[in-house]
Amino acid sequence: MKPVLFEGCAGWLHEAAGSTGVVLCNPHGHEAMWSHRAFRHLADDLAAAGVPALRFDYPGTGDAAGSGAEQEHIAWCVHGILAAVGTLREQGGVERVVLCGLRLGAALAVLAAEALAARDPAVVAGLVLLAPVVNGRNYLRELRALHTGWLNNVIPDIAQAPPADGALDVLAYRFQADTVAALEGLRLARRKGCPAPRVLLLDAWPGTASPVAEMGTLYRASGAEVTLDGFPEYAGMMQAAEYARVPEAAWQAVLAWLGPVPRAAARAAPAAQEPRPALEWEVDGVREQRVWLDHGRQFGILCQPARRAPNGVAIVFPNTGGNHHVGDGRLFVMLSRELARHGVTALRLDLSALGDSPAPARQMSIPAVYDPCACEDASAAVDWLRAQGLRRVVVSGVCSGAYISLHVALRNPNVSGVVLANLAKFRWDEADTAAASERVQSMRGYAAAVRRVENWQRLLRGEVRVVPILHGFVRRGARRLGQRAASALTRWRRGEDTTTVTGFARAAMRELDRRGVQTDFLFGMSDLGLEEARDRFGGNLEALQGLAHIRVRTLPKFDHSLFLEESRAALCAYLVRYMEQQAARGEAAGSGERVELADAVAGSAGA
Repeated sequence: MKPVLFEGCAGWLHEAAGSTGVVLCNPHGHEAMWSHRAFRHLADDLAAAGVPALRFDYPGTGDAAGSGAEQEHIAWCVHGILAAVGTLREQGGVERVVLCGLRLGAALAVLAAEALAARDPAVVAGLVLLAPVVNGRNYLRELRALHTGWLNNVIPDIAQAPPADGALDVLAYRFQADTVAALEGLRLARRKGCPAPRVLLLDAWPGTASPVAEMGTLYRASGAEVTLDGFPEYAGMMQAAEYARVPEAAWQAVLAWLGPVPRAAARAAPAAQEPRPALEWEVDGVREQRVWLDHGRQFGILCQPARRAPNGVAIVFPNTGGNHHVGDGRLFVMLSRELARHGVTALRLDLSALGDSPAPARQMSIPAVYDPCACEDASAAVDWLRAQGLRRVVVSGVCSGAYISLHVALRNPNVSGVVLANLAKFRWDEADTAAASERVQSMRGYAAAVRRVENWQRLLRGEVRVVPILHGFVRRGARRLGQRAASALTRWRRGEDTTTVTGFARAAMRELDRRGVQTDFLFGMSDLGLEEARDRFGGNLEALQGLAHIRVRTLPKFDHSLFLEESRAALCAYLVRYMEQQAARGEAAGSGERVELADAVAGSAGA
């Protein structure tokens, strides 16, 4: 597969010999993040079957140009699909295309197919519509319910008002007001005709009242050849990326449906190639390169200043959980581009098992996210940056990415600093693997949830399952008591023991401090990671006293996954100041001066 850039879009061309290709049309927001691995493997499967495929990010999403706040987003997405079709025909050598869309991407595929049919009806060979959004109003209702549930259950202690301008926040993503208005009026089953001769519909919620079945009836009446089937694997695919599964049966159904599509047998398939030279473009005021590192095992996007020389410091952002390098809410895109404007070189990295690296795992799990191989991969990325001439390298991550960052700093002397956002684990043991399926929050979070009137109202309406919540609360409390008792007993018997998690965490902080690695912890006020830190270092973090290079900061609006816009902005402001300090330390090291490290975020409180 090779990277492609076109009209503000960033994508990947999966090359093959067929004369008919497939353009994959992403869903939006969290659904695009959760289904990224599934779409990546669908594109690989298509190419292996002889069907060229192109997957890409719409303008304002993923690695594409734009902030995501632009107006007329739906129209720009349709324009992006049309540009992708042109790119696939030009660079992939195909004559006709099939548009394959998931959720809102399926609706956009229909709109794009209508535009193509008006220009050249012969271009569109078919439509593959996977759990399509048929009724925009119902889709928005689902999104609002999802976001409300997250607010009530995950961050009950953080007051959050909806956008005042009519926009809609859904987890880490914002639908602008004009996009919401456009979706309110979307009714695919009311549009006239069918813009393709063949259509495959996979319905995630089949039934007599299914709007997808209604679409199938409409398209058949228009003379199209329609195949309608279920999509039982949808729920397994559409969940957080570390849990999300590739829908193997559905992808086989897509390949089987494409079987009758003509292929150019006379054309030879492209030979296997080594990783390609870096593809570079200037985007949003910075310069970005697609790069392969660690002997081609890992992929990354290197972001640097476009109008000034880099200042010699770099930062690596490893993956969070099972997410690819973009990050929830485009976190790492936003961070890397903003830091590049301040002279910093930033690498948003896909570890070898994830994202757009050459051989990502087909399935993921929480234990796999914390596997030592992930730390080895990120450590190799640090060495790669140093080999490019960067004199100081920082590693920064969120949750599991913070865990990877910490362990890279411990093993690699080339690391100059680490910024750990909501680190939840200092070490991963067998007990963690056994409890990996549990999704818990902090004790303060549980208490805040109990105080919310909305949650009691939902309980009375039967919308809340009490037993799983009680089980999670009890397990969380029991585990914390057990950990504290074990640590206290070990210290009483033998003094600090590095075989315990507490002993390991304290020894790790002393080692980083001894080496002068500036180590900053950032926590939300009620984050479970802050509880973990207090378990390891004492209720007032007294075990960290006297360590000059270790800092802990708590931030008021800082949710665990950084879904809130305020959380992402706070991390960005912190990192800008932190990297300025790193640059100053690098300059001072050359001149023999000493630089005092000031608090990085005004108004932040020490934990």
